[in-house]
Amino acid sequence: MTKTEFLQQLYNHLMPLTPSERDDIISDFEDHFTAGSENGKTEEQICEELGNPYTCALQYLRQTEANQHTENHNGPISPPLCAAEPPRAQRQYYGEQVKGNPQRNHVLWVIMFVLGVITAVWAYPAGLGLMVVLPALIIAAVFAGTFAASAAMVGLLISLGIALFSMGLFMVLFMTWFLKLSWRRANL
Repeated sequence: MTKTEFLQQLYNHLMPLTPSERDDIISDFEDHFTAGSENGKTEEQICEELGNPYTCALQYLRQTEANQHTENHNGPISPPLCAAEPPRAQRQYYGEQVKGNPQRNHVLWVIMFVLGVITAVWAYPAGLGLMVVLPALIIAAVFAGTFAASAAMVGLLISLGIALFSMGLFMVLFMTWFLKLSWRRANL
């Protein structure tokens, strides 16, 4: 990881803080990179020493939260040592629990997206076909009404058309939602 990537990820994870607090923290880390490069370290070595940008941000967020409970906090926050990553079960990303193995989850969502695309190949035409049935059944009900005296038959045809239209619409909307969800979760 490069200095720019590290600082960008850190900045993104620090979004709950005010812009001035984020800038102070980023400035402290830039100073750390400057001091490390003066000692002959590469950006990759410095990033490795610092650890995960998420963990660094989490420590600042926790420290800021603790400081909000105390009344006298003067001056900038000093950078914590952030090489240690907390256990996976305790990590939170903007209040949401991070569960499982991220690489495995990514692969599973990619598979779900591919299966969704394969399913969409038949689901979209089938859904659209079911939606087209409503006008056809309304026309058939009109002709049935002119040729047959049974209002129940006309009502049955219209009810059947509405039910099939609803199923088709649900199928199209569900497939669209599922493809968008799996696309986002797979980070494609």
